[in-house]
Amino acid sequence: MLLGIGLHAALAYLGAAWVINDGQASPTLGFIVPAIHGFRMPLFFLLSGFFTAMLWQRRGTHGLLKHRTLRIVIPFSIALGTILPATWHASSWASATQAAHIKANADQGQRAPTPDIWTVTAYGDMEGLSAYNADSELLNTPDPKLGVTPLGWAAIKDQPAAAEYLLSVGADPSARYADQNTPMHTACFFGRDEIARLLIDAGADLTLQSADGQRPPDALEHTKQITEFIANLVSVPIDFDEVSQGRELIKEMIAEFELAETADEASFIKKLQEFPFYYHLWFLWFLLILIAGFAITTSLLKFLPTIRLPGALFSAPLCFLWLVPLTMLPQYQMLSGNTVPGFGPDTSAGVIPIPHVLLYYAIFFGFGALMFAHRGADKKLGGLWYITLPLAIAVLPLGLILGYDAERSAKLVADESLRRMLMNLTQVLYAWLMTFGLLGLFEAVLAKERRWVRYLSDSSYWMYLAHLPLILVGQALLLTVEMSPIVKTLVLTNGSALVLLVTYALFIRYTPIGTLLNGKRTRPGRAVAKDEVVPAG
Repeated sequence: MLLGIGLHAALAYLGAAWVINDGQASPTLGFIVPAIHGFRMPLFFLLSGFFTAMLWQRRGTHGLLKHRTLRIVIPFSIALGTILPATWHASSWASATQAAHIKANADQGQRAPTPDIWTVTAYGDMEGLSAYNADSELLNTPDPKLGVTPLGWAAIKDQPAAAEYLLSVGADPSARYADQNTPMHTACFFGRDEIARLLIDAGADLTLQSADGQRPPDALEHTKQITEFIANLVSVPIDFDEVSQGRELIKEMIAEFELAETADEASFIKKLQEFPFYYHLWFLWFLLILIAGFAITTSLLKFLPTIRLPGALFSAPLCFLWLVPLTMLPQYQMLSGNTVPGFGPDTSAGVIPIPHVLLYYAIFFGFGALMFAHRGADKKLGGLWYITLPLAIAVLPLGLILGYDAERSAKLVADESLRRMLMNLTQVLYAWLMTFGLLGLFEAVLAKERRWVRYLSDSSYWMYLAHLPLILVGQALLLTVEMSPIVKTLVLTNGSALVLLVTYALFIRYTPIGTLLNGKRTRPGRAVAKDEVVPAG
């Protein structure tokens, strides 16, 4: 839980898609963040499955559902009406601040800070762009960070002169991005009517579908919320009224093509999957679905004969023989559908979970439950941590190279299919090795009861639920502050944690909210009530 605060604080300083993009990319954070992301939620869901099975054994299905209703359903429902709107407002304000910052620092026509074709196109740096001609192999190549072609960047940043030049030297108006979108998809999405006209005149294919099944005309229908969210992710200030006007002009341009209407139902479901409605609260939604699945499964097992599998199947190293291939299946779907390269599992913050993302976390949840069923609460979960943890650390650099450094990856493994398989394997291995390694390490180090550890564990639920609005506001306030990315991350992490700890102590721990989150806690000096032994996760 607490690692999530630092992870979200650091996202503004990676040069990646996030609500705030500070413009300073820290290589150190670029290593730390994926290292944390690669195991954090898999470990959480494994422990959740373990404690869910423990509760079920002790209290039965009815007791399990009652406990989870108090600890998860009610807090989640309250958070949807309080913390989630606060996060939306904080995100909107941070986005507006980011947009104002971008406008204030916009310097169209100047030389781009780096000489690559994607950056000079995005900046409208015509002098820099002139170095790329019809002989350039990069004219239609997606960039290594976001997987967007040069023409795509011209459409994103509204650089018609750059688009015209690229088309004049032979750029393909329908060249695909990493996610199978095209420059015409982007022009339609942002309402870039001038660029859309250039692309149409150059023969852009209006029927090509992206990885999610959308054609360029479908991008004309996105809502204001989704448009502003995506614009902010790529650091593009927009006026939605201008976007709408541009879209109307594009609709007139393409009306003559008489394209068939899209499947409204499929498009609507896709939007419900992709729009990050729940933000950081998505894990609670997943947890509720998985607990419901657990309750249904255990109810059905009553009618089936009991099968006792060998306990070794649920212990390292034998469990890796079936867990790794099984987990690679949904992980492969993440890699196939990713807009950008990366390391670690996807998240799914939409109202409708993305199936393969839910399946991925269900594997960890289910294995945690099976571990309890076959080994019990008195058995150590990570006995070989002194082996699995070093192995995870050894796998990490290779996984990061395969996930982020396309050039070095191609030199290491020339065959693309083999390279993708190794990318998949290293990410899954890292997740499982770190999960077992950290379980064993904490069992060895924190086996003895410590009051401060218990207090921090109790507070972590509240701290994670409430942290994101503080982080977003803090990132926006620090945009204009001259400070290194690492220092900014530490300031945001520690500052937010301090505020949240104080609010927990004053307003949460000994109140009905604290009772919902962690069970009843008694103030020091009073008669001590018996604490719950099962954590909220």
